[in-house]
Order: sequence, then structure tokens, then C-alpha cells
Amino acid sequence: MKKVRNHFICISIFFIHFGCKSVQENLDKQYERVEQIYYETYLQSKSKEIRELSWDTAKEMMLVNNLELQRAKDSLERAKESRSQIYWDLVPTLRLSSNLSRALSKVGSIDSEDIRLNIFSTINFPGLINLYSRKYTALLGQIKSEWDLKLKRRQLIIRLRELFLEYSDFETRKGNVEKTQLWSASENKKPAELLASTPEEILIEQQAFNLRISENQLSQTISKILGNFKYNWRLLEDGIPKLSYVENPLDLNRTNKIGVLLRQKQAADLEALRLTEFSTKLRYFPDLNLGVSSPPLYRLGNGVETGFSADDLVFQASSGFSLDTSLRVTRQLKNVRRQIEFQNRFMREQIREQIQRAFLAQEELALVQRESQLAKLRLETLDAQPRSTELNEIRVYLEKRFVLIGRVSSLQLRKARLEGGFWLLDEEEWKEEEIDFEN
Repeated sequence: MKKVRNHFICISIFFIHFGCKSVQENLDKQYERVEQIYYETYLQSKSKEIRELSWDTAKEMMLVNNLELQRAKDSLERAKESRSQIYWDLVPTLRLSSNLSRALSKVGSIDSEDIRLNIFSTINFPGLINLYSRKYTALLGQIKSEWDLKLKRRQLIIRLRELFLEYSDFETRKGNVEKTQLWSASENKKPAELLASTPEEILIEQQAFNLRISENQLSQTISKILGNFKYNWRLLEDGIPKLSYVENPLDLNRTNKIGVLLRQKQAADLEALRLTEFSTKLRYFPDLNLGVSSPPLYRLGNGVETGFSADDLVFQASSGFSLDTSLRVTRQLKNVRRQIEFQNRFMREQIREQIQRAFLAQEELALVQRESQLAKLRLETLDAQPRSTELNEIRVYLEKRFVLIGRVSSLQLRKARLEGGFWLLDEEEWKEEEIDFEN
């Protein structure tokens, strides 16, 4: 007995040692794979080609490659699988079991009488109440995932439009700085010349520095939303959707045309809580469970084979009911009702905030439009004035120009974000595109 125990200990140590070693080896292989990806990406990043992208091409690329959108699509697929799994769980399952029993001293002489082999088929019917709850929850989850996917798609398209406008604004500001006659690239200057730069030259250098930073940030953001880091993307202005919410403000009272998707998501949240309350109430009632047990489809034991006999099928029906003496279900029901009450209050406040924000955004959009036109007019007037050779006047000119360019840029981007908010709510603008997407 002691000898057998020592053998068992040695075998255990052997498997533990080599098992740990295999884990480390597999980790090393995965690390090599990650390192190879890093190296390939590093080489690509060092020498990226410039590629031009139109609006339609960029949108198509984003809808295929963007990871956030793919995650939303995967959530919808998992919701569909959860719904279909309810019916697959009703399909009979097959189970094979085998057993070998033999004295350790006689392991070398095994025959058919030492082997037990059974093949079972099992049918499980869940309780009727449980089945209804699972089916309802799965269907609600699928509908909610569909709405989440629609919303994510809209948000990404709106964000892509903002990036196109940001890139166009960046190109305009970059061209303005390059046209400045006082500017000479600092790379061509010696250190002594850099230290002796005039305030005007320092101001232009600051503009150029800010542009380089903006270019790097834009490049990173564009690559991420497109899901493609292989190239330096140059976004072309042609084809960007033109929005006219300044000239034609949305009628926020048209509830069948404005903000439908957002209210659908709010309704889904309320329905999920109502379902939780309903499912909790059902725990007060007995559930009916049905089942069919059968003998083995095939059995081999002691050298004798037996087959399936329908006479041995047994139908089972059971129902159980538990009194809530610990008040656990009652407390759960109270908690759910408090959550529903809070969710209703939160939803009302959220809707009030949305409406108030929409009214204020309409006023702000009109104001931003006027201010943007005024800033552009001031900049055009400033550039049309004859240049002076006096350093003080040059400094004033550059400072005004720097402030006006920044003002025009910030107003244009602010306008794009406000327009994007109204675009998200405008169901008419999305109808055609979402029909094509669903097909």
C-alpha cells in the first residue's frame, strides 16, 4: 500500500511540473505573437502613406471596421442566439456514460464483463411560468439590442461628419499660417536666430505648433473611428451631408418624427423593470413542471446488451408552492417597485431636460451661425487691408488674425456639434438609410 501511495505521489508531481511548464510555454507563444503584431504595426506607423477618402468611402469603411459598431452587432447576435436557445433546450439530449471496475491487481486482464456502457436520452420541459419569462426576456433583449445598434450607428455617422468638418477647418487654418509672409520654418533657423525671434514670429510659431498638435490628434481619431490605422487619411470635403437646421428648425412637437429612437430606449428600460416586477409576483404562484424519463437507449453490462423499450417511458408532472414566510419575495417586490417609481421620475426629468436642451440648442445654433458669419467677415476685412511695415501694427494685425481664426474655428465646430444633436433626433433623415442597412 505504501509503495502504491509513493507511485501516486510521483505521478502527481510529474503532471503538476509538466502542466505548469506547458502553461509558461503557451504564454511565451502568445507573447511572441503579440510582439510580432507590435513590430509589424511599428513598421507600418513609421512610413504611412497618405490616402484620400471621400465621405461615402469613409462611411462604408467605418460601418465595416469600427469596433464599437461591431460590438453592438455582436450583442444583437448574442441576443438572437439567447432567444433561439429557449427552443433548442426543448430538444432531447443524448448522454453516453461508461464505467470500468476492476481490482487494481487484475487491471491487466480486463474483459467485457468489467465494462458498463449506457446511452441515455433526456427531455427537460421547464416550468410554464419559467418558460414564459425566459421567452419574454429574450425577445425584449433582442429588441433593445436592435435599438442600441441603430443608436450607435447614428452616433458614429454624426461623429464622422464632425471629423470631416474638423479636418476641413484644420486644412484652412494650416493654409492661412503657411500664407503668412512673416513665417519661416524654425527648422531652417539657427539657435541664435530662434532666441532672437520677434514677438510676431513667436506668435506665428505658436500657431504652427498648435496646428501640428491638432494634426496628430485628428489623425489618431480618424484612424480609430474608421478602424484602420494603415494610412494617414486625408478627408475630402466633397460629399459631406449638408444640414439645414438653422434655416429650417425642427418642430419639436412632432413626436412621431422627432426623437423616436431615444424614447424607444427609455420605454425598453421601463419594460425591463415591469418584467422584473411581474416575474417577482409569479413567485407567489405554483409553477407546473413537466418531464419524460426513459430507460437507457442502449445498455451493456456483464456482457449482456439491452435495448430501449417504450413501455418503460415515464411521464412526470410536478407542481410546488412555497409560502413566503421569510418575506424574501415581498421585500424583493418592494425594491423593484421602488426602482420603477424612481425610473419613472428619472425618465420624466430626463425628458424635461431633453426638451429644454433642444429649445436652448435651437437658439444657440442661430446665435452661433450669426457669430460665425460675423467672425468670417471680420477676418476677410482684416486680410483685405494693406500690410504695414511698422512692427507694432504688424503685431496688432497678427494678434487680431490669430484670435479671429480661433474664433471662426471654434464656432464652426460648435455649429457642427449642435447640428449633429438635431440630426440624431430627426427620424426622417434616417429613414432611408436605416431601411437600406436592415436590408
